[in-house]
Order: sequence, then structure tokens, then C-alpha cells
Amino acid sequence: MRKTMFAFLLAFASMTAFAQRGDSGMTPEARAENQTKTLTENLKLSDDQKKQVYDLSLARAKKMQEMRDSQKMDREQMRASMETFNTEIAKILTVEQQEKYKTMLEDRRNNRGGGNGGPRGGAAPGADGGGTNN
Repeated sequence: MRKTMFAFLLAFASMTAFAQRGDSGMTPEARAENQTKTLTENLKLSDDQKKQVYDLSLARAKKMQEMRDSQKMDREQMRASMETFNTEIAKILTVEQQEKYKTMLEDRRNNRGGGNGGPRGGAAPGADGGGTNN
């Protein structure tokens, strides 16, 4: 149960992270490099882990690019891809890194409007000049 919940959390958080980065013009290689760099900085990946994360990220980025190009990408395919990706990432990380990764993803989700696409219109929270905080 805990592994399933962890995999789901990683899938959901990663999916929202990718969806909100606005890197649609990036090549799969650039996407994989960015993800590897972020995880290396946050999780202190070993050289072996870096290579594994890059290879996994590149394979997923290429698959996602193919789906985007063919315009056959749907939510279920994205969800399945993220679940597979996050299951494989979890196998690469140590237990301590998994916990830190989970926290990192939760923080990212919480800082982006609860993982539901962030603020409307892409504006930063509080950028509307209004004095209210909902």
C-alpha cells in the first residue's frame, strides 16, 4: 500500500511539474538534462544514479514528444507513462533520497496551487494587485 501510494504521489507531482514548466519548445535531450540536473542538485545523486536518471528521463521525454507530435496523447497515456517513470526512478534512489524526492514533489505541488494547474492565467500568486488572499 505504501509503495503504491508513493508511486501515485510521484506520478501526480511529476506530471504537474512537467505540465507547468512551460518547456514545450525543448528537445527531449534538454528535458532529460534539466530533470537530471534538478534531481542531482536536490538529491545529491551519485554519478551512476545521474546516468540512470538521464537515460530514464530521455526515454520518457522521447516517448512524450512522439505522443505530442502525433497528437495522440491523452491523460491515461500520460498517467501510465508517469507511473512507469516514477516507479523506475524510485528503484534508482536510496530510501533517504526517495523521502527527499517525495518531499520535494509535495513542496512543488503545494507552491503551485495544489497541483491543479497553478494560478489562473499563469499569474503569480498575489500578482493581480488585489488585497485578498483566498
